[in-house]
Amino acid sequence: HHFYKSPEPFDDMFIHPVEAFGYYCILYAPPFLFPQPVLAFLLYMVVNGITGVMDHSGIKFSFAGIYNTEDHDLHHARFNVNYAFPFPFVDVLHGTYTGVFFGRAFTCSVSKPLPVEY
Repeated sequence: HHFYKSPEPFDDMFIHPVEAFGYYCILYAPPFLFPQPVLAFLLYMVVNGITGVMDHSGIKFSFAGIYNTEDHDLHHARFNVNYAFPFPFVDVLHGTYTGVFFGRAFTCSVSKPLPVEY
């Protein structure tokens, strides 16, 4: 689904089966790894669902300095930044975040884009 440089609402339909398998393993892993109430998992799924649609819709939206749809736009444009979804905590930790997080500007420390073949 990274063929498109500017995310579109139905990009997730163009995901490779191996990528889809990994994505869904990560998406559904939390309740198996961390005991949690059903309501907490449902909230987690709702947040991921809403932000997933917003990230691919072209809508410019940010929330309290911790979420910005433009982060995912940049991920599609460059491929070597902003892997974390939907919040950039892990990217900030690993130096792969480019953007503003809690009012602080970050630039990805990965020097060159990853090769992408189609």
